[in-house]
Amino acid sequence: MAVPIKDILDFRGKTAIITGSSAGIGVGIAKRFAETGANIVITYFSDDLKESAEAVVAEIEEMGTQAFAVKLDVRHSEESNRMVKEVVDKFGSVDILVNNAGIYPHQKFFECTEEEWDDMQASNLKGAFFCSQAAAKQMVVQGNGGSIVNIISINGYRPLADSTAYSASKAGLAMATRSMAVELGQYGIRVNGVAPGLMDAPGLDENVPGWRQRFESRAPVSRLGLPSDIADACIFYSSELSSWITGEITMVDGGIMHAEAY
Repeated sequence: MAVPIKDILDFRGKTAIITGSSAGIGVGIAKRFAETGANIVITYFSDDLKESAEAVVAEIEEMGTQAFAVKLDVRHSEESNRMVKEVVDKFGSVDILVNNAGIYPHQKFFECTEEEWDDMQASNLKGAFFCSQAAAKQMVVQGNGGSIVNIISINGYRPLADSTAYSASKAGLAMATRSMAVELGQYGIRVNGVAPGLMDAPGLDENVPGWRQRFESRAPVSRLGLPSDIADACIFYSSELSSWITGEITMVDGGIMHAEAY
């Protein structure tokens, strides 16, 4: 039986983990999920981000939703297992996982070291895999299914200079998303992906001069992405609106992937 429309975006009683949510897009995703009434788990990578993570928790609690922050280095599987245990101890369940944690350094092909390559794959691909594994194990125990959403990138589909290691990690995550969907569907766990285009982030114009103008002049929807754009796609995939959708990846990019001149 279909869930009534008025109840579809009511996530009260559910717990959503948003990795890498002490800054950037992750904060926007976490706050948007908080509007649904879900319990929110903020994860942060290192001690110097703890204060920022706790500030996000405070903002979410002011919205009337429960939240707490957990330190998590996604590069190590035991960290993901520990994190999930802490979440279950706190809220009793894991219902939604958004794998947002990752890194995006620009690395020229001839200058990328083995250490940098390994760190990129561990942060962007390995981390999402083992976070998903830990969360999915708990979802299976609960017996109510669940939703996993992987934040990928349009660069996992279309190459970009100085981004070979990054693009490879995101292309790998795209295939992992589809493969996990096939394996986990029998448990009622859906796995989908969101591939952002260029996001309007602090320091963008200083770090990559000219990218804003290039993107806006070519994208059919001529603006950069906002955290809420990514968050809304994640909420769609986590809701009953997508109850018969799994293994799909949505480009949330203002249409840039369809623009011939990109």
